Amino acid sequence: MPLSAFKVFSDFAQGTMTEVLQQQVELFNAATRGGIVLRSARNAGDFMDRTHWAKIAGLVRRRNAYGTGTVSEVDLAQLAETSVKVAAGTPPVRMDPAQFEWILKNPEEGGVVFGQQLAVDRMADMLDVGIAAVKSALSGQATNYLSAVAGNADFAGLNTASAKLGDMAQRIAVWVGHSKPIFDLWGNAIANNDRLFTFGTINVSTDGFGRPIVMTDAPTLVDPDGAGTGPDVASYAMLGLVPGAILIEDNGDYNANVETKNGGENIIRTMQAEWSYNVSVKGFAWDKTNGGKSPTTAALATGSNWDKYATYHKDLAGVVYEVK
Repeated sequence: MPLSAFKVFSDFAQGTMTEVLQQQVELFNAATRGGIVLRSARNAGDFMDRTHWAKIAGLVRRRNAYGTGTVSEVDLAQLAETSVKVAAGTPPVRMDPAQFEWILKNPEEGGVVFGQQLAVDRMADMLDVGIAAVKSALSGQATNYLSAVAGNADFAGLNTASAKLGDMAQRIAVWVGHSKPIFDLWGNAIANNDRLFTFGTINVSTDGFGRPIVMTDAPTLVDPDGAGTGPDVASYAMLGLVPGAILIEDNGDYNANVETKNGGENIIRTMQAEWSYNVSVKGFAWDKTNGGKSPTTAALATGSNWDKYATYHKDLAGVVYEVK
């Protein structure tokens, strides 16, 4: 089978992946009410800084209409939100020329299958990384963290966690949780038959308050020793996210290469792909020194690598509710 046939494979793989991913991203952003935003961008370099005007402290003062004293100045300042570029790729995927000839299959079919699977896995990876980042960043803020590892998830706990934002609790637009605490919620007589969105291992439904619940068994939502009673007792996190809590930007730099290798019993042909995306967390900046560039998943899930820049805790990405 000529190499041009595998160029067809590559074209169909990329085309199918792009189409599937774009369709599901639009559905996902709408279903989560913007709590998690996936979008396209072109970020240059290892980091991207975006500036925001800081809230001016003490902007309104009590004035003495009969006084003659001086008044201290306050500063108008800008804050920097820093996203970090995450590099991703596939292992070499073997697709020997004889393989398609042997089973009389068109490379187009293989390309479609590869593209569909890669679209699902790319989206899952971006979601896992975004969740790891926001969970680790918020868990280090006592003002936005509720530990209830002695019991299972319930709506009283969701209410208490929401109260961490006080009069801004209505900003919470979506809950993101592991299947275990979500099934505990439903087990506590929660009737909910509205399924808004399903893609791969990601499911979105609604809770009794009308907020969507994203069910995904992202590894970072599980702490194997969270309850502190042994390795077989885990705790699970539910995240109450405000709009724009997690921003993930696909940099549009997908690249694939097909390689043919001789010298063996059979001709070996593989395809390998790579791409990148930027991730940022509302109210936090990636620590360029501690976190570094081209970070690992472990680094992205380390709270000390996310520096809080927002002045008020109510302006952060949301809250964390950790349960048994």
